[in-house]
Amino acid sequence: METLWTFRTKRFCIEWQIEPDYDGDFSFDETGETAEKVNSGEWQCFVSKMVVYFDGEEIAADYLGGSIYENPADFRDHIGIKAHDGCGSYFSDMVRQACSGARAVLKRRAETLPYIRLAA
Repeated sequence: METLWTFRTKRFCIEWQIEPDYDGDFSFDETGETAEKVNSGEWQCFVSKMVVYFDGEEIAADYLGGSIYENPADFRDHIGIKAHDGCGSYFSDMVRQACSGARAVLKRRAETLPYIRLAA
C-alpha cells in the first residue's frame, strides 16, 4: 500500500492508503475509453483504505474500491465543502467512517476494562 495522506496527533494517526484495484468495474464504460486509459497506465484504478492507528495499533479502517483517476491525489476532492452544498466527498466520508469505527472500538475497550480497587 502507498500512503498518500496522513494526519497525526499525539496518540492517533489517520492514513489514506491506496493499492491497485485489479478487479475494477468498467460496466459503465460504453465507449471503452476508461478501460483503455486504465490499461495504458494513463489512469489508475485503485482501492482506498482509510485507517486509524491508536498508539501504533490499527483499530479501525474503511475501504473503497473501484476508484479511477488520472492522479489518485484528486480523490481528495471537495475538501471543506459540506454535503448540503450539493457536493459530497468519498474522502471525507471515509475519514468520518474510520473515526467513527475507532471511537466505537475505544468505547468498547473502556467498557470492558477490569475494575481495580485503589488501596486506602
